[in-house]
Order: sequence, then C-alpha cells, then structure tokens
Amino acid sequence: MNMKIPKDGSKWTGGSGDVFHVLHTVEIDGHTWVHYWKDTAEGQETREYSCYVESFLSRFRELP
Repeated sequence: MNMKIPKDGSKWTGGSGDVFHVLHTVEIDGHTWVHYWKDTAEGQETREYSCYVESFLSRFRELP
C-alpha cells in the first residue's frame, strides 16, 4: 500500500476547521505515528497530539 506520509511542518485541517501542524512522523514497532499540534489563539495553551498515520489521514486533509 502506497500511503502519503505527512511532511514535517505541513498544515492540515479537520472537520471543525481547526488547523494542525505536523511536528514529525516516526515508525515504532511497524506503525507510523504522526505527532502534531493544533493552532491556538494567543494566550491559549498549545497541545501536542499523536496517532497512527492511517487515522491522521482519515481525519485531516492537507492545506496548500
């Protein structure tokens, strides 16, 4: 299966319209993980998230 791996620093959006930035991808025990954070308004806490690349690609689409 030829799957698109998100590039470090790329921007993605989900169904809610929030914007997420990919920090990096890493392979652990045969699974590719995507680590990313959500754009926040000034003064809000930045949160980091991670999930399998398959889940990431099903939830988000890349922004130009």
